[in-house]
Amino acid sequence: MRKNHGFQLRRGLDPRIRLPLVDLAVPVLRQNSAKECQRLCKCIHGLVVATGSLSLWHFVLQLILWHRLQPSINPISATTVEFTSIEEIWSDSLLVLSVIARVGHSQPDASSEDIAYAFRSGVFRLPKAGEQEKPDTPLICNFTELKKSIDRLRLATPKLKQAIVNACAHTVLLDNKVTQSEADLLRAIAMTLDCPIPPFLNPQRSVSKQKQSSLQRS
Repeated sequence: MRKNHGFQLRRGLDPRIRLPLVDLAVPVLRQNSAKECQRLCKCIHGLVVATGSLSLWHFVLQLILWHRLQPSINPISATTVEFTSIEEIWSDSLLVLSVIARVGHSQPDASSEDIAYAFRSGVFRLPKAGEQEKPDTPLICNFTELKKSIDRLRLATPKLKQAIVNACAHTVLLDNKVTQSEADLLRAIAMTLDCPIPPFLNPQRSVSKQKQSSLQRS
């Protein structure tokens, strides 16, 4: 009974405040031991496995929590720079932009041409795009492959990582609409790459509006 009640609460939560609430919870979670933080990440992964499917939201949640709790899980670890040129991470950048483009045009009325155009527009925002091989259509991948590419991008220079986040943001804003899925994924990528969150996402505004709405109803 309690399990069903928790599921009802999760379903009733406004999607716009899910990640801001995770951000608020992270400082408290970091007070736990390394073993407890690691167990939490494994439990979330286990819940996803138990459901038999990995949704975009579950992927985003795992990505952010694992990254934000790393200082507690492994305090002495440090991200080293292994890639200093876009050529070394070109395929990884294309894969991330492919997912961003598909997520932003997942509506039933979206056409393959719209997805391809959004993808190509993002690609041309990458450094030295004119010198690289550029596919006409987005790449196909799963969440495991996406996670591997994001992990590789974490090893790039700060300048390259920021350029990739900017290209992702351009892809999202191309149609002047930002879906909640786009916002969640873009925020997760920016956080994981330790880049500033694009200002148009403005998570704090969503939390404030939600609080004001709750106060008005009460």
